[in-house]
Amino acid sequence: MGGETDNKARILEAAAAEFAERGFDGARVDSIALRAGVNKALIYYYYSNKEELLDLLFLETRDAVLGLIESIHFRERDLSSPEALTAMLTAFLELMEERQNVVRVILMELSKRTPINTRIFELVEEVMNAMFAMTAGVLEITATNRASHMVTEFFTGIMPLLNYVAYHEIWMERYHAEESVLRAQFIESFLGTHFAYTFAEVNGKGDSASE
Repeated sequence: MGGETDNKARILEAAAAEFAERGFDGARVDSIALRAGVNKALIYYYYSNKEELLDLLFLETRDAVLGLIESIHFRERDLSSPEALTAMLTAFLELMEERQNVVRVILMELSKRTPINTRIFELVEEVMNAMFAMTAGVLEITATNRASHMVTEFFTGIMPLLNYVAYHEIWMERYHAEESVLRAQFIESFLGTHFAYTFAEVNGKGDSASE
């Protein structure tokens, strides 16, 4: 059956698949156990309930994203360089695609007004704070403009990235698109929209971030 570490990894992977397919409310511990190939009693030995499983999946994803943002490799990128931004976006998409089921759960639960929804927004805000800290030398985030930057980051930054991760395989199947081509097209579009204001700030062509 494997050791504790292996068992926990399989349980969490199975939980992510179950939540992504059935939603949190529809997910059953019996089904998670079946997917993981373990006895249901073992799941309850490790975890109190399915809420704990979901929270662990969210926390692991948050920690992975924050680790990427806070890495030296990320922080030393030249944010004025399209090539550097492309490399950053590629690294982020690859990290999130490894957690595609968790992304699907996030998108599914975001539309519900539940404690899970509140938890997701708390985690998203942590990620936005880390991104703002990373761009401190480019964008001046103040008490006055912070709310505006949060709106921009969430609706034109984070949400399109999550949607790409969740739906790109479906798009590939429907339109017979190659993954490398689709990702390149998405990144080009993303740089031309979400990062347009950043390029303007870096190149001294705008002052929207400091208004």
